[in-house]
Amino acid sequence: MADDAKSVVENIHTAWKSRDLDRVLNLLADDMVFALHIPREVLPIGGETKGKTAVTAALRGLLDTYDFVTYDPGPLSVDGGKVSGEVKFQYREKATGEAITNQLRQLWLVDAGKAQRLDEWHDLAAVTSFLDRVSLRLASKASGGSA
Repeated sequence: MADDAKSVVENIHTAWKSRDLDRVLNLLADDMVFALHIPREVLPIGGETKGKTAVTAALRGLLDTYDFVTYDPGPLSVDGGKVSGEVKFQYREKATGEAITNQLRQLWLVDAGKAQRLDEWHDLAAVTSFLDRVSLRLASKASGGSA
């Protein structure tokens, strides 16, 4: 089972890196939970998103909003159906060009060949700073500024 769980997460990472949402979705359970440990006041998709339909919308929103400059998963640790690891990434917000480079931690729960839950932790200060820069650039563009 551990090898199966690890393989599921590795396949999800490969599909996400190549922006293949359909392939990611094929590896998620219908009752999937995506727990993004960022307050909703900071990022609207923060908190828990429950159900494959809602998770699909959240993931599609990320793909629509960000270009992936890098997405590099590190080694995975496996304990039965629990798979944990870290991902180094750089995302660029499409409308402003603002980029965030950071590392996140993940804990996946996998059962019967499908991801049941993903808990994901980011550096909250870095995410907040990045989103503030994005907001300032968007406001500047809306007011005719050059940012």
